[in-house]
Amino acid sequence: MDELWSFASHRKVMEFDELDLGLRACVRDGDGVADHYGGRTPFTFVDQRGDEILLLERLDDGRVRTGTAYNMTGGYGTGILGDDVKHLGVRFAGFLDHATTTNDEFHSVERFRLVSRIKRLLADHTETRDADWELTFTSTGSEAMDLALQLVLLDGFHLASGVDARRERDVVIACHGAWHGWVLGTNQMLDRRQFTDGLPRMASTRVVFMQYGDLDDLQTVFSACHGRIRAVVVEGILGDGGVVRGSDAWWESLFGLCSKENARLIDDEVLTGFRTGAMLALPRGRAPDCVTLGKALGFGLFPISAVAWRRPSLLLRAGVGMRTFNARPFQAAVVDAGLDHLERHALFARSAGLGEWAIGELREIARNYPGVFKAVRGQGFLIGIELADDLARQGHRIRDELLRHGVLVEVESGIFSRKLPRSARVNETLRLTPPLTVSELSLADGIHRIATYASRLAEQSDFRELVTIKDDA
Repeated sequence: MDELWSFASHRKVMEFDELDLGLRACVRDGDGVADHYGGRTPFTFVDQRGDEILLLERLDDGRVRTGTAYNMTGGYGTGILGDDVKHLGVRFAGFLDHATTTNDEFHSVERFRLVSRIKRLLADHTETRDADWELTFTSTGSEAMDLALQLVLLDGFHLASGVDARRERDVVIACHGAWHGWVLGTNQMLDRRQFTDGLPRMASTRVVFMQYGDLDDLQTVFSACHGRIRAVVVEGILGDGGVVRGSDAWWESLFGLCSKENARLIDDEVLTGFRTGAMLALPRGRAPDCVTLGKALGFGLFPISAVAWRRPSLLLRAGVGMRTFNARPFQAAVVDAGLDHLERHALFARSAGLGEWAIGELREIARNYPGVFKAVRGQGFLIGIELADDLARQGHRIRDELLRHGVLVEVESGIFSRKLPRSARVNETLRLTPPLTVSELSLADGIHRIATYASRLAEQSDFRELVTIKDDA
């Protein structure tokens, strides 16, 4: 492996037969798992040291290019501790020698500690009491959001009589460009045909979409659906729609309207939780009826998510929240150790400060290269770089090119809905979610590499423009 790292530092191109036998099949054929965009890139990730990953790229001529890149994603924003996960092992060394595999019908000390910590963090952020919250665990963010949806749809339904006291409330409000998961329940809250067409809709519920962060549209939608709104589902920051923040005024109006309407508010923090310089991206002091957590909660080690709801606005009916994997003792011990590491090293405050600096630097790059980047948005270490109009749908190509320049980012879909005015649409957006532990040097170097790439791409664009002008003449 040391030899590969040495080759990668010089981006050496190797013959396929030079690779270790264990790597050849994977580099040639992939790992057999299809991605959700319907294709695979030619890259294989082999190792990680510190903030950098070692990668191999299969070339069209059959050879392999080695390289390294700063990992600015952590795998869909899950790896918030980056290389620091190695320190967690000390906390549970030998745990497997005595770990129970009990399910959630029985108590475990490890899960109690984790539940207590999450409730405390939630209460601190929302300025409520620990005792105000109930909490259960699920496996994935999709599953967490599906359970949250079940909570609000069962609110007011009486099992014994079969009567729904809130049956007149048949509207759930979601946001254009939002992403809430893959399962059939959360699929109802997506406004993109490639994910929804051909799948059945909930017969008794209508989903109405609003524009995230737009005060006028918020008022319009609530007015049009007055008396019928059962729940509103929002993200702390609109993620897949292009890393869009809502203003304090928008949040205040949203909470006020939900209160007047007696509508339940679900805050989906599966992506945004722990990423934005605080536990939640939701403004401090705001207390929604339900919060979902995921992705980062498992530190990139395994899938785990959580659903928290406030009493008495929501109650979990017996049996509905049961899951096969509900923070088993080993999982709970690992997650609790990770959250303890995060708190002891003040990583929220660190990421808030460094994130503000990084966003400022990236905005300067966008100003210098407006033909490449249109805008930079974000908070803490959840940062979005929106592509310029001429590159609006070229996110995956640019992601791969940036990877060759030494920075791993992800791509957000943006918002291209024809139901919205052009001024409200958002181009594909590069998402940077560095680990909260990223070194200042790595972060600065990664931003420098993005600037270098933008400069080269701008030169190519200028060249194409000159050729077009010449041809037109």
